[in-house]
Amino acid sequence: MKVPRSRRRGKSRVFRFNDFNAIGKVKLPNSLEPMNARIIKLIHDPYRTAPLMEVKFENGSKSFLPAFVGAYEGLIIPYMKTDGIKEGSVLRLGDMPTGTNVYNVELKAGDGGKLIRAGGNSARIMENTGKEVAISLSSGKILRLKQDCRAIVGKIANAGRKEKPFYKAGNKYHLIKARSRYWPMNAAVAMNAYEHKFGGKRRSTQHKSKSSARNSPPGAKVGSIAPKRTGVR
Repeated sequence: MKVPRSRRRGKSRVFRFNDFNAIGKVKLPNSLEPMNARIIKLIHDPYRTAPLMEVKFENGSKSFLPAFVGAYEGLIIPYMKTDGIKEGSVLRLGDMPTGTNVYNVELKAGDGGKLIRAGGNSARIMENTGKEVAISLSSGKILRLKQDCRAIVGKIANAGRKEKPFYKAGNKYHLIKARSRYWPMNAAVAMNAYEHKFGGKRRSTQHKSKSSARNSPPGAKVGSIAPKRTGVR
């Protein structure tokens, strides 16, 4: 019997995202001391969709951060300084005015930044209640975070990466291959019966169950996983 695709994806390195090309860890430093930082180098990272900037702080430490629109080598950016907020400033969310665009936002104070890290992305501060700060994500979702969470002011560079059309499927193939993702994907109902649970002649799914148990083995755990109900309401 042919090994189903969903089972092969758990075993083969073909379907894993290789991170050995990454430049390094991208996160804000743990220090909360107000100081200045200087951008010493802009770097292309094949592991990410946004360019990186190598930043050197006054205390001698260095960090890799996503570059913002307008960043250039030699630029001085303030770190944890509430006066003179500008593009690239690193501040607590509670110290930023409403309407500020931010990225590399911390989910918990001190984690270095977990949200808004893709090229061309940004969030906007909507409200400050005194205890929490509401930010609007690019998806439209409103997220409320603690005031002590830090972020970088501005928008991430490389916003035009999605504007260039692919023109042909071969270009899309090489993009997906660089991300170690499975593409192209044909419909399960178009497969043969031995290739997938939903496969069979004439693409008929009339008598095939789309539900799977929670403890189903890999290959059979497809469709609706342990649903409470199915069908049209």
